[in-house]
Amino acid sequence: MIHSTGKYVMLLLLAGFSTTASLEPKPQPAPLDQEEYLEADDWFEMGVALNGEGRYREAVEAFNRSISIAPDNPLSWLNLGTAQALSGDYTRAIESLKKSVRLDPKLALAFSNLGEVCFRADRFEEAAQAYSILLSFWPDNANALYKLGLSHLFLNDPGKAQAEYLALKIIDPDLAEKLRHAINQSVAK
Repeated sequence: MIHSTGKYVMLLLLAGFSTTASLEPKPQPAPLDQEEYLEADDWFEMGVALNGEGRYREAVEAFNRSISIAPDNPLSWLNLGTAQALSGDYTRAIESLKKSVRLDPKLALAFSNLGEVCFRADRFEEAAQAYSILLSFWPDNANALYKLGLSHLFLNDPGKAQAEYLALKIIDPDLAEKLRHAINQSVAK
């Protein structure tokens, strides 16, 4: 939130030292729902809170407002994309998450979410690319290895899926077993 608290504290301190200050209550700062006083951080925090409450469409609006004020914030784009995905709008979510990774190409969580949303949208080539980049930052991410292996299967490349299985076997044997099972089913078809 905009940190105007310091101004009010200073005003209260100055008023307290003044011998002419009245004892009437001072007006309170405007409530957060008065949007003309909100800044990008306020909208961002509101979006995070709404997202946490499962109010995804309202969270999308809050993140959009944050971005309209500060369009170069990769975390706002990440959270917008996440809220869009949770509300079922995968196409816009992918666009927002791609904007997030363009703004911050080392934001691992954005690549993770981008991979997941692309996977759910049956855009397996894009999912595989996002998971591969994520694994360059976080090589022992079991979920990324698993989903990358599944993406390769959906792209009809069981050899690459097998490679992910072998890497996953060391990190998470249970998840590796699920991938092995999917590979076997794919090959049996």
